[in-house]
Amino acid sequence: MASSYDLVVLGGGAAGFSAATVAAENGFKVAIVSKGPLGGTCVNYGCVPTKRMLKLLAKAKLKGEEPRLPEVLRDAVRVSGEVRKEKYEELAESLGIDVYRGVARVRGKGEVEVEGSGVVRYRRALIIALGASTVVPSVKGIDEALEKGLVYTNETILDLEFHPDSAVIVGGGPQGVEFSQIMARAGVSVTLVNRRRRLLPREEPEAGLFAEEVLREDGVEVLHRASLEEVKVEGDMVKAKIATPDGGKTVEASMIFLATGRRPRLEGLGLEKLGVKIDEKGFVKVDSNLKAAEGVYAAGDVIGEPMLEPVAAREGYVAAVNALGLGRIEMDYEHIPKAVFIEPEIARAGLTERELAERIKMCACRTVPLSLVPRALIEGETRGFAKLVIDPRDKRIVGATIAGPRAAEAIQEVSVMIRAGWTLDDLIDTVHIFPTINEALKYAALAFYRDVSKMPCCLL
Repeated sequence: MASSYDLVVLGGGAAGFSAATVAAENGFKVAIVSKGPLGGTCVNYGCVPTKRMLKLLAKAKLKGEEPRLPEVLRDAVRVSGEVRKEKYEELAESLGIDVYRGVARVRGKGEVEVEGSGVVRYRRALIIALGASTVVPSVKGIDEALEKGLVYTNETILDLEFHPDSAVIVGGGPQGVEFSQIMARAGVSVTLVNRRRRLLPREEPEAGLFAEEVLREDGVEVLHRASLEEVKVEGDMVKAKIATPDGGKTVEASMIFLATGRRPRLEGLGLEKLGVKIDEKGFVKVDSNLKAAEGVYAAGDVIGEPMLEPVAAREGYVAAVNALGLGRIEMDYEHIPKAVFIEPEIARAGLTERELAERIKMCACRTVPLSLVPRALIEGETRGFAKLVIDPRDKRIVGATIAGPRAAEAIQEVSVMIRAGWTLDDLIDTVHIFPTINEALKYAALAFYRDVSKMPCCLL
């Protein structure tokens, strides 16, 4: 491999690989430095394996089977490996991208030292895309539990070799909610510790309530306004002391799973040598072009929320285009779609009602139950809702949330509407396929004008 490149990318996940692909396809010599496997969190520890697990567990549920968690995890790891090989490792080779394995440290402008490989130099730019990892809370006894293999994160859970009878999951965000259902559907007794008043606090209140209803039906015990206070190891079990509004509670479990937020992997990197600034939460500061300093750009989880795979990939693209002088573009976060992959799914694009109200001091929204939608009635999957948020000043669509079957697919329509500047009336005037879950969006739009509980199947 060469020792000098036009572009060096630190990190081989969605952001880093996207940036490297842009560079390679435009004739630049590029190298990726990655300590972990190519594909990053999404392919190896996040999106791919968890969705595989949910699919396997859904199939098992239909068949009345009770799968063992290690078996499900092994299959998820297998699928992740196949995706990683085809979409990352083989692609890197075909594009002529050099991949260095090891820890990177900045030596100075234009130079990065890679553990075990020496100094790698870059002529045009450096892109930081090292991702983030789970925050381990400062809780008494948790270090001992970690050493004993009784505390797991999304990265380490895939190595689980035993089937836990019980688990305490800490964190009420998307990851905590998803893993609560995964474990519950694998026959594990789950206690979910949520420090907020409701689950999914960044989403619409209806989404958090819906997620809780789904989890409780799967047998998950949900504790709100609760926190993990202490962990005690007793043999091959842990005793988790949990503070709740009703007093202390001790839960004995086979393991603890941490979904407690993420921090960027920047320790010891030496970014201060390049003039890169870090914000109060520890993330890299960037401008709208994702520039962090002269000749340095950053993308993905290292720059903070939203920490989503497609967002990271887009950020990697934007960073590379700007860094290599291929154009001058900015990131647009207004239309971003996202999903919580429980069954049924929860998905959102754009702003929540609260976010719009905070921005312009007014908002308008309508929520309709999925039970009004013919496709939901046909399939007998009537749990859920659709909520549409508009700017009341011009009726422009600014956000929506859908909870129900295939919500992650349905929400993409809203993302396109937001980017195109569609109004409420544009949505109403659009003919939808019948029957589909997407019709829920049109019901929500019509609800601004009429009682949608009294309508024929064929929408106006």
